[in-house]
Amino acid sequence: MAKKSQIKKTTASAASKSQPVSSKKPTRSKKTSGYIIYLILAGVAIAGCIAYWPSLSNEFTNWDDPGYLTQNYEIRNWTKAGISHFFHSYTMGNYHPLTMLSLAYEYHIDALKPYIYHRDSMILHILASLAVTWLTWLLSRNFSLTAFCGLLFVIHPMHVESVAWIAGRKDVLFGLFYFTGLVAYFYFATSKQNKAIFYILCMAFFLLSLLSKAVAVTLPVSCLFMDYLMKRPLKINLILEKIPLFIMSLVFGIISIIAQQSVSAIQSEKIYPVGDRVFFSSYAFLAYIGKLFLPIDLCNFYPYPVQINGYFPVIWYLYPVILIGLLFVFYRYARKNRELVFGLLFYASAIFLLLQLLPVGTAIIADRYSYIAYFGLCFLLGSIYVSITSGKVIWLKSLKGVLPFIAAGWIIWLGNVTRARCEVWKNTESLWRDAIEKQPDLSSAYNNLGFELYTQGKYDEAIPLFTKSIALLPSFDLPYSNRGQIYRLQGKNDLAMLDYNKAIAANPKTPQTYVSRAVLFCIKNKLDSARADFDMALKLDPNLAEAYSNRGNYDDMRNQYDSAMADYSKAIELKPDLPDAYKNRALVQIKHNKIDEGIADLSAYLQLQPESADGYMKRSSAYLAKKDYKNALADANQAQSLGMKLDPNYIPGLKKLAGE
Repeated sequence: MAKKSQIKKTTASAASKSQPVSSKKPTRSKKTSGYIIYLILAGVAIAGCIAYWPSLSNEFTNWDDPGYLTQNYEIRNWTKAGISHFFHSYTMGNYHPLTMLSLAYEYHIDALKPYIYHRDSMILHILASLAVTWLTWLLSRNFSLTAFCGLLFVIHPMHVESVAWIAGRKDVLFGLFYFTGLVAYFYFATSKQNKAIFYILCMAFFLLSLLSKAVAVTLPVSCLFMDYLMKRPLKINLILEKIPLFIMSLVFGIISIIAQQSVSAIQSEKIYPVGDRVFFSSYAFLAYIGKLFLPIDLCNFYPYPVQINGYFPVIWYLYPVILIGLLFVFYRYARKNRELVFGLLFYASAIFLLLQLLPVGTAIIADRYSYIAYFGLCFLLGSIYVSITSGKVIWLKSLKGVLPFIAAGWIIWLGNVTRARCEVWKNTESLWRDAIEKQPDLSSAYNNLGFELYTQGKYDEAIPLFTKSIALLPSFDLPYSNRGQIYRLQGKNDLAMLDYNKAIAANPKTPQTYVSRAVLFCIKNKLDSARADFDMALKLDPNLAEAYSNRGNYDDMRNQYDSAMADYSKAIELKPDLPDAYKNRALVQIKHNKIDEGIADLSAYLQLQPESADGYMKRSSAYLAKKDYKNALADANQAQSLGMKLDPNYIPGLKKLAGE
């Protein structure tokens, strides 16, 4: 009886047997091989540019971009103190100082112009893909596998989230250093000279990767799998040389857990018990593999499944069985192939911490989580491709001639999907409309889209979205408070108060809601209630600048000048780019005849809000009060040019006083 054929190892050339690091002389000259590998690298770079070019015209979004960039004043302090701040603080529940430094440097160069951020993310992804390509070449010495793996990695649609989303910067940055660290490790493991230099380089790149995103802690394990692929003898030195790397992993792993706990991102076991998490993890492990082949219905948010009568849909209980079955098949037919085993182990180790066995956040999977892990799957799939096209898999020999055309068509299709996916990330509105189309029961998508329309002044379009968000998840506090903001601006104070009360009942620990309700209490002249809400907001978040700024208005209403000035100054100390704090402090100072101080604050306000006609008009009035007619006239003209309608006699009167 004939034995069943197994997938054999990839070939180093048409005539030589495969080894991860070939000890035989290649059939091509070194010069020719050099030309080919450089052509492959150039092709990968060009493919990346073509695939991600649409992202260069994208804007910012309201999903984490404000916390990382657009509303994060910390990145605007490009000084020694500002730079060192990132190394002893967390941002959005993460410790990634190098990521924040990259954003801070870009802000220092070009402020908030989206192009530079998107350009740099694309460049970083292409560089990471080139590192992947070079690493594949070092491990395989096979041109076909190298080209396949590099092209698949650089253009895959699952990477769009990491590249086209500014808050995804941490993925492309840590990915670049992760793969360059593995390249350095390869040279350390295979070179007879300069081993210490290569080891130091590996540690340095590993540290840079950890400082970009803590999930890089898996690198030492990846090095062990490279040892297996390179057939390094399993000796004590093999373990001892990894100890410094594992110590670094342990330290940054602890820091990451503390950072996540600081924002309560790690969910309690009571929400999803261990059994449920096994089902979720099995699904996630399989989902990422499925999306490698068929990346359809991609979304920026994948919610957990909903229980019906205490149970999940039947398929969720079958995922562990399906996973075990696939692993058994792999073990049965591919366990002796080092390339395939390496690819699977690399994928499994890189994705393991992101399988929600320890639930973090509210999404069951995320496209960006696949960034590093997909190298393992690309390498595995590329090895199968090379084995088939070289005729090593007997029962698939009929595919030998046609498979390159199928692979080329698939990769071109993936590139088109990537370009289309970049368009989805065009702006906040396109992002959340796509999410609603893919996940019509996702409450947060309706809230986030509604908030974007609210900021555009489209109140009538925003209110139904907030209402839909509430209907889908009545315990979600943000759509209540957001809808309340619109009602307050529309003068529907009773409806606004009702929504604020519901928001606080749903989540009594959101300080911004207390600030909003306090402002409404001030409007209703219920000053004692307003004071209580301001105090509660600051109890929940002592560093909430908006609470101090608004409480300053409250103090001013009660003619408490010293308290108002203290609150405005505290707000500015906490958030130096908070425009209203400067403006309101200026008005209080002008009211108390401190004209020069008021003008200075209005000037600071106008630096932050250069299109504010009202700000120029108020500064014009202040200049007029100190009889500085020329500056008063200049500001009045500026206010008028920005669209403000002035008293017909105001500018002529100033001209007369200024002697014009």
